Amino acid sequence: MSLFISSSDAALKLLLTFVPEAEKDLSVDAVADRLSRLELGSKSVEGTNAVAQTLAAKYDSALAGSSDADRADISQWMTMSARHGPVERQAFSQLIDSHLAQRTFLVGDRLSLADLVAFGNVHAFMGSLSSQKRFALCNFSRWFDLVQHTLPAGSLEKAGLDMVAIDLRAPAPPKKQVAQASAAAKKPECDAASEGKQQQQQKQKKDKQKQKPEKKQAPTAKDVVIVPSMIDLRVGHIVDVEKHPDADALYVEKIDAGEDELRTVVSGLVRFVPIEQMRDRDVVLVCNLKPAKMRGVMSHAMVLCATSPDGATVEFVEPPKGSKPGDRVYFDGFDDGKPEELLKPKMKVFETIQPGLFTNDHREAGWYDADKSFHKLLVSGAVCTTATVVNGSLK
Repeated sequence: MSLFISSSDAALKLLLTFVPEAEKDLSVDAVADRLSRLELGSKSVEGTNAVAQTLAAKYDSALAGSSDADRADISQWMTMSARHGPVERQAFSQLIDSHLAQRTFLVGDRLSLADLVAFGNVHAFMGSLSSQKRFALCNFSRWFDLVQHTLPAGSLEKAGLDMVAIDLRAPAPPKKQVAQASAAAKKPECDAASEGKQQQQQKQKKDKQKQKPEKKQAPTAKDVVIVPSMIDLRVGHIVDVEKHPDADALYVEKIDAGEDELRTVVSGLVRFVPIEQMRDRDVVLVCNLKPAKMRGVMSHAMVLCATSPDGATVEFVEPPKGSKPGDRVYFDGFDDGKPEELLKPKMKVFETIQPGLFTNDHREAGWYDADKSFHKLLVSGAVCTTATVVNGSLK
């Protein structure tokens, strides 16, 4: 049996410190810039999550979860933690912070694969946070500190990671604020006449402000409760497709979304879907994203796809049979909501919802809310599915 660990796969390196028996049984080698892979005779398992689950099932089943529900949750957390990029990392840290308000570990009451893999994936992100941001994400920081001190001695060093100093005390105010407070304390008191004049001026200013009509402030991201029904999802039908003239990895599609004109959509699916499988098929479209230019071609929507946990397979989210172009696609429990005409980038609506978009064990597409309840993606009451992808992320 052979285990090939990617040079950047800290999560699997940490796992091996928990199951030292595996190191005795396996021939462990490092590979650069490739997915980690486990070879068991004629069977080969690829990707951090799949390898971790296989090793845990063989050497420490408790890490993999004690029930089907726990195992599904663990798989979900591992998949969510694998998303890279500052926006995805920030959204994931906020999700953990909310989830752990009354919990110690991500799943159940003990350390699991979810904690190990997530810890390995967010280690660099935690190291980049200021003390103020760590304090603001106190539950996330508490969990991170607990995991790094729960690991066996020498684990971090073997995984190529450093101990991150976590201080959950309220950080000192910035020096600028301290200097301003000090300057205010040293300021001499005004005499009675001067003080009275200032008070009179302030009163006149307030009276003028009261006379002016109040301006309605535009809602900010903090004022708005973001829900999945804000995303305009519709059934689309790919009428035509061709390779992007200036990008080998991109397709340019003409898609019927039930409107007067076809939408031009650019998708990075060349590596995953043959062009003959792109033509004449129904898809789910995200229709109210801000149009984006992709290598010189404006894209006016996004085709919703599912990615397997190991990243090797990407498939369309498929509307149920009988769906027509333009049919509304919605999440169970959110069918009454009205989509935004155009998602404003500053509101980060899609970025907030997307970390919870997955397929379940039955290939059904949907959204996990903060309580881990699964809301299926529906068209006229029938669920959208994928061909093979189970517990995969949607984007």
